[in-house]
This record gives sequence, structure tokens and C-alpha cells, in this order.
Amino acid sequence: MVAALDYSEKELAFLRIVCCSQHEHITQDTVQAQLVEAELMTPDEFKQVKKKLLYSGVIGIVYGNITVEKKEILDLFMDEASI
Repeated sequence: MVAALDYSEKELAFLRIVCCSQHEHITQDTVQAQLVEAELMTPDEFKQVKKKLLYSGVIGIVYGNITVEKKEILDLFMDEASI
């Protein structure tokens, strides 16, 4: 079971956007734009968070699209995805 406490607020914001998208993937540009527009992180912070989640195996990146690799992460946002 994955706990929200395992991730920082910035990581959770990043993961929330990815997990709540309508598809199995979302473009990096879309995630970054949403986070920067909401003033949740800067472009440099986005790169650092993305790199940390990628290297830890939580997300994957294919042709510029971010995918969720650890499917149990989806459980953290199950209620939000159904809204």
C-alpha cells in the first residue's frame, strides 16, 4: 500500500495531474503548464520532481508522454478521478 506521506506536496501535485487524466498518459508539457499556471512549482522544480519520480520508477516517459508505472499510485487519487 502506498501512502501519501511517502511523497512531498510537489510530488503529490505532479502525480495528481498524471493520475487524474482521462487517459493512460499525459504530455510532459501539459503537466508542467498546469503546475506552473497553478503556481505549485517552477519549471526547474518540475524538472527535478519529474526526474526523481522517473528514476524511482513511479512514472515512465514514452515519446514525451508521462505514464504511471506504479499502478498502486492510482489508489491515492481514486476518489478524485471519479469526480
